[in-house]
Amino acid sequence: MMNRIATTIIAAILTCSAAAQDFSRHEFSINVGGGASSFQTQPTVGKNLWSWTGTAGLGYQFFFSQKWGIGTGANFAVYNGGISINNYNQQQAAINILTGNAFDFMVTSSNYKEPLQATMVTIPLMLQHQAKGDKAPYAAIGVKAGIPVSGKSKQQGNFTTSGYYPNLNVTYEDLPEYGFVTNQPFPDNKTNLSLKTAFMAAAEVGMRWRLNETTTLYSGVYIDYGLNDILDKEPANNTNLVVYQSNTPAQFAYNTAVNSYAKQIAPLAGGITLRLAFGSKRVSPSEPSTVTRIPVQQKEDYSSVQLAETKAPKQADEDRLAKEQEAQRLAEVETPKREEDRLTKEQEAQRLAEAEALRKAKEAAIHNLEDPIKNYILSQTEARAIQRNELDEKVAILELFPDIRFYINGHTCPIGTREVNQKIGMARAENAKLYLISKGVAESRILGIDTKRDTEPLVPNDTEANRRINRRVQLIVEK
Repeated sequence: MMNRIATTIIAAILTCSAAAQDFSRHEFSINVGGGASSFQTQPTVGKNLWSWTGTAGLGYQFFFSQKWGIGTGANFAVYNGGISINNYNQQQAAINILTGNAFDFMVTSSNYKEPLQATMVTIPLMLQHQAKGDKAPYAAIGVKAGIPVSGKSKQQGNFTTSGYYPNLNVTYEDLPEYGFVTNQPFPDNKTNLSLKTAFMAAAEVGMRWRLNETTTLYSGVYIDYGLNDILDKEPANNTNLVVYQSNTPAQFAYNTAVNSYAKQIAPLAGGITLRLAFGSKRVSPSEPSTVTRIPVQQKEDYSSVQLAETKAPKQADEDRLAKEQEAQRLAEVETPKREEDRLTKEQEAQRLAEAEALRKAKEAAIHNLEDPIKNYILSQTEARAIQRNELDEKVAILELFPDIRFYINGHTCPIGTREVNQKIGMARAENAKLYLISKGVAESRILGIDTKRDTEPLVPNDTEANRRINRRVQLIVEK
């Protein structure tokens, strides 16, 4: 990959250098630059982050006098920045659907950061002024249009949640099954941002060094200042970074700080730049035009060769014709057989591939069927919405594989007597069976129901979260 990039850059340099020989007012250039960047977010919560920026591309300058010129080009640019929030505290009104009690869902974080990155193709339009001489200062000012290629943000840091019940004047903490966690990291994934075209004011100042008759090096500093909001977003209904989910308290929804608190996103960058230009050759009126004349190659006389070919012996022609006819006859005999063999092999390979795909699909289906249906609360025997959703998934699998037969086992945690747990375990298995039958699963496919009570725990019964995992219903596929 690096060799390919190097080859491309060298080819661009040679092309620009060659093109520059024919112009006295034109410059073709390659450039690189980099430094610091951020985004003007004007956040209602937190502050801007600074990071790095980089740019590289090709350019063109037209000089309408010895001092003044106008330039454009195309660059690939990366802008980085973001939002950081120290001592984040937010709350959300919520309801515990198990108890029906209203409470305040509290979220805190002391080290939240959200890096942002935007990659763009920038097209500048710059007016440049330069002093005379082989070593002289220059300055350029103008605008840039940034066409977005991609935009991403990523949440970083940890958060703690708790629930305050005003009717009880009690705050609950460290109960993950109810959505109350301590020092949990934000999800480690990137969020794609929808960006609009950026318009930026741009300036550059530095020194110009003439290296030879047609080559010039510019070295300087630059700044890009965004003029418009490039973030395309919908207003946030809930601005909490962590959002409580009533139906699934242990699973959170997340908002980005960009979507919740940023008033705008506008690039801001500055750094150093190097530009290697080819052109602006000094042309004297008396300088002779240099045109390379290419001599015309004399045509070679092939008449003697052609004459020799026309005098080939008649016997050689007859032998050649006989060989061609024999080769054609053999091809006509062998081609249908080879085609038949090829089709047979392809059909057999396709049959084997289909059989292997079916075997793997069935293995995956059995694995999914035997996944336990967990999170039964104490004394619960009938499936609630979350368990019914899981049973519906298993019904869909059973419809795809009508030859699968299975047993149903009900499990409990160790809380309660052996007799009570026996009844609860059997009731969980029986209710799961009735639900599957109501969804169209043939009763003949259910080989029986049983309960293992608390004798086969999946995890130790040392916390309420673990006990919820062990209180379950499980399908066991017939081997």
